[in-house]
Formats: sequence, structure tokens, C-alpha cells
Amino acid sequence: MNQKIRYFLRAAEEKSFSRAAQQIYVSPQALTKQITALEQEIGGELFTRSSRGIELTRLGVYAREQLGKVEREYTEVLETLKQRAHDGKEQIRIGIFSALPRDEMVTPLVSFLMASYPCYQISLEMLELEEGRKKLMSGRLDILLTNVHEQDNLFGYEGLSFGEHDVEVIVSLLHPWAIRDSITLEDMRRETFLKLKVDRDHYNVPLSENFYENIPCREVREVGNFETLMVLMRQAEGFAVFPMMFYGVENGQVRGFPYPGRALRYHTALLYHRDSRLKGLSGIVDDLREEFDLEPIPQGQNGM
Repeated sequence: MNQKIRYFLRAAEEKSFSRAAQQIYVSPQALTKQITALEQEIGGELFTRSSRGIELTRLGVYAREQLGKVEREYTEVLETLKQRAHDGKEQIRIGIFSALPRDEMVTPLVSFLMASYPCYQISLEMLELEEGRKKLMSGRLDILLTNVHEQDNLFGYEGLSFGEHDVEVIVSLLHPWAIRDSITLEDMRRETFLKLKVDRDHYNVPLSENFYENIPCREVREVGNFETLMVLMRQAEGFAVFPMMFYGVENGQVRGFPYPGRALRYHTALLYHRDSRLKGLSGIVDDLREEFDLEPIPQGQNGM
């Protein structure tokens, strides 16, 4: 599906560039760039833009109707082709948190599965943190590659750890803190905290004891996806709190500081359920455990 068309249809549906960008997990700048390119290709404006927001022009209304048909037909044809291509193969549905390191973790694991299990269709989906958890819990994924920390509730799912990582306070190299040797809790109380949005029922401690709900800051700015969080942070709009091993952080023109006063450790993790509908999942997970030297997340952590 043409990216410009997909972005236009989401903006037309949401009646907001920023909300549409959150829905499809891109930055508002990336979305508006594609819509402007579509308008230039057509030769007319699809939206009127003002301080009050956006509205479809007459051309935009017609484009929404026609391109909406194209999108529906494209989706139907694509699903039919996928089904014909993979008839007879059972599917391993894998969700991947978009912030995880690709080369170090995701690519080796997927390559191992494709080489070891040619009789399966490997289905991959890049997801945001909350989206991945919900899909796993609703049975729409067999395996989720994500991160968890000691206060996360896994609701009975099994967790295997690729490694542990300390949480850090992350800022842009353009931020005034970037030239410092360290920061303090008082520094954090005077700055905006950029927080990735997560449902509060995924924590296994009361809110009063929750690490992320009690970060000292001037204000909390919740962000729906990791890409937008990184865009805001690179623009020095505030600080974030997560491990430096996340995907793209090393090349993201940012700097990390040890969190002052306490530590919270993350596991880069593989989550699954032993009662999955996928026959043979336990054997597949056992092979992954042996190949990548995975360790169980200790019992008693994460609501297990």
C-alpha cells in the first residue's frame, strides 16, 4: 500500500495530524511530509490547515472516498495472496517491541527460527510496548520480544531474559545537561519527563511505589510511541528514562546518566504462554533458550 495514501487516510479519519501519527507510530513531521508529497502529486490541497486544526477540502472528501476503496481492495487482495502463499504452513506469530536492538537481538533470533523451522511460516510485527503486551494477552501473538522490569506484571506469562540493563536518564546532546558529569534529582524536578504511555494495570506494585509513576520532574508528557519520544528528546524537549541499549539510541545524538539515588534493572525478554494454541511452541522456545543462552526471569519478579 502506498505510504502517502495510508497516511492521508489516517489523517482524514482522525481529523488531526498528531493523532494520526500516533495511531500509525510515526512522527507528525514524517506524516505531514508524506501528505504534502501526495498533494503535490495530485496537484491540489486535500486539507485546509488553520490554528484550529485541519479539515478536508472538497477534493479531500472525494480522495478519501476513492482511496478508501483502494485501501480496502488492496488489503483483501494481499490477504488472499498471503493465504495462497502459505497454505498448509502453521504460523509462528512474533511481536517485536520497536525499540529493541535489531542487529544484536532480533535478526539473529529470526534467522535461527527460519533456518530451524522451515515448515512454519514466520510472521513478524513491529509493535509499540503497550500494543505488544495487549496482542500477546489476547492470543494474537505466540512470542513477544520486548523489555520488562521488576515492577512489570506478566499476568502468568513465561519470561526468558536475553540480558539485564540498568535504567538511565537520557537527554539530547543539545540539552543543557549534556555537558555535565552527572545530574541530581533536583535537576530532574526542574525539567519535563518524556514518558512512554503504558496502562497502569501492567504494574505489580501500588502506584505510590511505582518507579515510573514517581519520577521527579516539573511535568509529565506522555508519548504514544517510541519514535515520537526519540524525536522530542532529540529536540531537547525533556528527558526520558530507559536503558541505553534500546534500538537507535547509540546513533540518536543522546547521552545517558546513571539514575540518581536508585537503580531499576530491565530484562530484554522473550515472553510466551505454555498453553499457546501453537503446537510445539514449548519445543521451539527450548531451542531458542539453548541457542541464545536465555535465562528464566526469576520467579517472584514481574507478577509470576
